Amino acid sequence: MSAAHHDDIEGLGIYQVFTGTGTGSGFLIDATHLLTNSHVVFPYREVAVEARDRTRIVGHVRRMHPKRDLAIVELSQPLSGQLLVLDDGSPLRPKQRVNIIGYPVGLPLSLTEGVISHPKQNLDEQQFVQTDAAINPGNSGGPMLDDKRRVVAVTTCKLESAESVGFGIPIADVRAFIDAFRGQTDDFGVVCPACDGLIVSATRYCPSCGLDVEDDHDIADIFDPRDPDPLNAFVESSLTTSGINPVLARHGHHNWSFYAGSAPIRVWCCCSEHLNFSSSLAQAPNSNLAPLFRHLLDAQHAPCFFDLYGSLIRLSLVVHTADIYTRASHAALAERIDAFIRKADASDDALIDQFGCKPAPESLARRALSETVQNTVPPPLP
Repeated sequence: MSAAHHDDIEGLGIYQVFTGTGTGSGFLIDATHLLTNSHVVFPYREVAVEARDRTRIVGHVRRMHPKRDLAIVELSQPLSGQLLVLDDGSPLRPKQRVNIIGYPVGLPLSLTEGVISHPKQNLDEQQFVQTDAAINPGNSGGPMLDDKRRVVAVTTCKLESAESVGFGIPIADVRAFIDAFRGQTDDFGVVCPACDGLIVSATRYCPSCGLDVEDDHDIADIFDPRDPDPLNAFVESSLTTSGINPVLARHGHHNWSFYAGSAPIRVWCCCSEHLNFSSSLAQAPNSNLAPLFRHLLDAQHAPCFFDLYGSLIRLSLVVHTADIYTRASHAALAERIDAFIRKADASDDALIDQFGCKPAPESLARRALSETVQNTVPPPLP
């Protein structure tokens, strides 16, 4: 990829995908459909897709191919990123330069360079494009591009026991998967690993070839999901009560992230005993700190509390997991969580307006988006 192409990857239709098990990457095949890995979305039927301005939209998984590790997500609203061209299947060569683009380890959109180590590597009775380009968790589902910015493979995994050994799904398989989806009339389907027939509902055997689906957890768990983790169920119920869509908030195992107004909020378990709610609200000023500290240390904020991480002011709430497993506590805890969310929403503006703080880095994009929306809303009619 040329130097000029390095500078404008932000305009490409490549986005981050969020679920309750982790994050991955995906790229547009048209304005309302995203291609990614099956293992990125598994076992969810609804996922979140994040745009460049950090807003998220719901994506509905329409088709999965667990064996070939491909999935197509239909977006609840179109995204405007540049569509990538799928290569026509021209032969790949060893040492041919390629680029991996995606969201490694949760970082913003990133590009890594490498070469094709083997264009037709056999692994687990399947064929992959092998590369030495850096592939990290979060890159899964993103495109592997040649020097003309054509998709030659879809990034899928790397060997944990080796360095500089990563793999991509060949473009011929990707094209076949997309073409089959274009003719799909069912809302959702899973491709049978034995015959490539489409399984569209819970069944013991594949209707096309008779494969025992219950023996294949990659399929059975999609149609018959396991009972949700009690902690997950409690958190997502509480978020729903507070008007937060839990699908859009999911950020991995026992992790959630969302905005209350312009205040970024993160929820996570640091251990088996505590569930943490935290919001990075603002950066403390360099002077006139006494009034600010008196406000931050005031007992009125309990059970929430403020702390400083460097110059960053955070609002936090800690919930004991033992209380979560006591259903009688749920209503009171949900009220406490709702109060925390509302307090975070109000506090970032108060810290800026009343105490001269600066916005937290995480909230800048959100504030800019809010100002843009306000500036584009037409005035009311007289």
